[in-house]
Amino acid sequence: MIPKRRMRRLAEAAAAARGGGLAPAVARAGLTLATPTATTQSAGLTLSTSGIANQSESPSTSAAPSSEKRASASRYDRYVNTQFVSDYPVERPGFAHIGNPQQLTRKFADVGYQCLPYLAIQIALCLNAERSSIRSLLLEGPSGCGKSFLAKSLAKISGAELMCLSCYQGMPTQNLIESPSTLALANAMARGGSENPEELMNLGILSRAFMRSHSHPVILLVDELDKPDASIDTFFLGPIQDARIWLESRPPVDANPNNLLIIFTKNFNRVVDEALLRRCQPVVMTYLDSTLEREILSPFCDPRLIANLVGLADRMRYGGGSYQFDRPPAPEELLQAATYIIQLVQWGFVDYQIMGHSVFNILAKSEHDRAVLEHMMRYHPDFAEGTIDPKNMTVDDVYRKFGRVLLAGIA
Repeated sequence: MIPKRRMRRLAEAAAAARGGGLAPAVARAGLTLATPTATTQSAGLTLSTSGIANQSESPSTSAAPSSEKRASASRYDRYVNTQFVSDYPVERPGFAHIGNPQQLTRKFADVGYQCLPYLAIQIALCLNAERSSIRSLLLEGPSGCGKSFLAKSLAKISGAELMCLSCYQGMPTQNLIESPSTLALANAMARGGSENPEELMNLGILSRAFMRSHSHPVILLVDELDKPDASIDTFFLGPIQDARIWLESRPPVDANPNNLLIIFTKNFNRVVDEALLRRCQPVVMTYLDSTLEREILSPFCDPRLIANLVGLADRMRYGGGSYQFDRPPAPEELLQAATYIIQLVQWGFVDYQIMGHSVFNILAKSEHDRAVLEHMMRYHPDFAEGTIDPKNMTVDDVYRKFGRVLLAGIA
């Protein structure tokens, strides 16, 4: 059982961090109420500290609400996906005005992305160098290290439109340029044919990105490039090199190289074609260091709980051959675990076993990682307790020990 003073400490931290109201719960799903808020973004998650407006009105006003009030209520009922929509003030949209690495780091921090210094240098170099071909970055790193969130954050601070392409095994690459329109073909057959081939074809996402770059900056995020086979790599060679796409239904489409940035992301499923590597700037990404992770988590939970979660995550990431995890926890999962612990305390669950069991699968999501984490709880010298022989521990004993590790030192 958790001592009552520890419960009070966690409950106070929870009340201070969450700010009350429905907005934090909505925001943890990546959404927020469209009200004027003080918003903090971190690790791909957005928590809003806005409250809920008082809905009680005097009888005179509630009986006959004005059209202005009805319009206002309708506006405030809308939800906004803050992963793609931002109120960040961009004075001069475009990639050429992104600034030096120090300025870039500060801008990233303003939208909730904690950028490592080396990564900021690489991005600033790519965006500030003059080029006649399309700028392209290849972000390679483990799942959860922030590759996609970097692209979303860069779109916010540059004022660029973000267009996303999620790759999958067996995807047809030709549809990325143009594809037949089923509706247009049916209408043309009903009318007896169409003389304009442009009406019969839909432009793919790559062609649309090229066309939109004529009027404003665009970031095309090609996510999980290594999921399809290597043929997709060669598909991008000509468009990146020539800044031009050749179409069947209309004249070729050129891109404005100063207004278009293509960001590829990949894990480690396969090696990217050498020709594409020569046209991209490869950037190897890793998990954030402990200092930056503490900065992300600090607005939301007790400092000791942060230290326990970050310390556990570091052991899972850098445990060496004895404790090799396939997918160590990312900052967003640490934040989710902290949120769950605080919520359990507020609900009155005071058992270490319940605490540990509730967040065990959040920090170790695959069957392999759960087995490794269980082994770590049993035998890692940093978690030795001496009360039970590790070989004789039940699964509930492991969960109970895990709960004690997460709440160690919180008094």
